[in-house]
Amino acid sequence: MRKRAVVLALVFGFGFGPLASAKSPKQHLLPTKLFAAKSVYFDNQTGFAAVGADAVRELKRWGRFQVVQNRDRADLVFVLSSEEYSESVDDLGPASKINFEPDWFLHFHYRPANAYLTVIDTITGDTLWAGSHVWGGLLTGFNSAGRRLVHRLREQVDPQR
Repeated sequence: MRKRAVVLALVFGFGFGPLASAKSPKQHLLPTKLFAAKSVYFDNQTGFAAVGADAVRELKRWGRFQVVQNRDRADLVFVLSSEEYSESVDDLGPASKINFEPDWFLHFHYRPANAYLTVIDTITGDTLWAGSHVWGGLLTGFNSAGRRLVHRLREQVDPQR
């Protein structure tokens, strides 16, 4: 009986040991386009300039990407909005897929809303990364949601920094 318990312990230890040391579910495999891109176009669709300006400052402080003013010259598009990104328009090309409208009611309502940051490949129109953060409360910061989302992406792309 004791030998059987030792054998079972060894089987479970060696069998499940490599699985425990594998990457945690929080560490997602990011597309290589995120690492190869040099320039980004930032599209603030929240309707609040301060929220977008704070996120752009964080992007510039990161220093990984050059923020350009022309969408055609960018490798990636960063879309900050109060709505989740949807790829509802497919027939007009990748630039037309960015179709957000600010939700004014949610932002000024009593409960905080969410801000969404979506990173889109300008060539294919694919979503490379997406995240959301609570936005608009006293404790979460009125204008910091975009900055926090850029910082979250930065932690995933450059974890050693």
